[in-house]
Amino acid sequence: MEIFQFFINILSLIIGYFIGCVLPAYFFAKLKDIDIRKEGTLNPGTSNAFRVLGLTYAIPTAFYDTLKGIFSMLIAYILGADFIFVQLSGILTIIGHMFPFYLRFRGGQGVATATGIILYYLLIYLSNGLEIFFAIGFCIVIVIIFTYITKMGSILAILVFPVLDYSLFVFYPTLPYNISFTIISLHIICIGLYKIITEKKIIIKDGTFLSHWWRVAVRPFAILFLIFYLFISQLMILILIGIVVLVFLMLDLTRILHKRTNELLTQRIKHIFKKSEEKRFSSMTIFLIATFLAILLFEKSIAITAVVFLIFGDIFSKIFGMAFGRHEIFDKTLEGTLAFLGSVLITGYIIFFSPLNISLIVLICGGIVAPLSEIMPIDINDNFTVPILSGVAMTAALFFGF
Repeated sequence: MEIFQFFINILSLIIGYFIGCVLPAYFFAKLKDIDIRKEGTLNPGTSNAFRVLGLTYAIPTAFYDTLKGIFSMLIAYILGADFIFVQLSGILTIIGHMFPFYLRFRGGQGVATATGIILYYLLIYLSNGLEIFFAIGFCIVIVIIFTYITKMGSILAILVFPVLDYSLFVFYPTLPYNISFTIISLHIICIGLYKIITEKKIIIKDGTFLSHWWRVAVRPFAILFLIFYLFISQLMILILIGIVVLVFLMLDLTRILHKRTNELLTQRIKHIFKKSEEKRFSSMTIFLIATFLAILLFEKSIAITAVVFLIFGDIFSKIFGMAFGRHEIFDKTLEGTLAFLGSVLITGYIIFFSPLNISLIVLICGGIVAPLSEIMPIDINDNFTVPILSGVAMTAALFFGF
């Protein structure tokens, strides 16, 4: 009996792969003596079928590519495959679409098939409670904000699916579909990243940013301070951050007060300090000081939230503002500020359902003040104003009983 079940399980995977290998776009194109892998986007999928062959062929291609993953899972279920192999048969269908044996394993990207399975899973979640509507509604808001900013869809999966994945583990922690949903959504995220990189959808021409891009790239590592703060005392984290602050302060003071040292540092490590920071503290130092003060002055959950708003808000506003900024507001852009707001919504959503136990009203107060602090036309570095002012706003809300 066990051998028979093993055979059924393996057979369901094989069937899933071969169903995935069937690429309607490729065969429709062959009928017209066209190799669709050499035309348009070079991808034998729905969008390229529409571009190269037209709507008549794109519709059945979309229909089959979207449903074939669900069809494979249905066959596996009918055959009596174990639960995990039913889910794996859907994943094998995506793999078959991407690596068909008869095309030397050069197929499509499998996004339509993955999307079909995701929609099927969402129906299952819906049947287990209406909480998924809340998550989807929130994701729609994120989609609206970033569609306006970027005017492109590739980046949406990168922003929306992490929120959805997180929501499923929060609202439906015991459902066995969570892991499969996450794996398939990770595939869609990776394809989105691949498109952004290969098609150069995010282009930043600012010379200062390009020569100091690593400063933005390492900013998320500041989260480690906050993670440590979850497990150690306030005094210990203040000592840890204080040591780092002193190192940066000494470097800045030496650089600013000693002209020869400043010139030497500018020449030899010019990619560390910006031109505008020759006679002032670097934004890295200001960020560390603000983080130190936030932890010193505010209750733990508020301090963590304020610093998280700064970390991701600064990254989002810089990248999206420089790449897609069209409307100037003071010395910022509307698009950059909206991206900051979008990051606040995403991180605030995650924090709200986290063990930090911070109320929605408190989060809203901090979430409104954070992007306003960033865009205010005052001669104070927003690395300082964002966490301090948003922390004050949240503390005030907490004081008044929210």
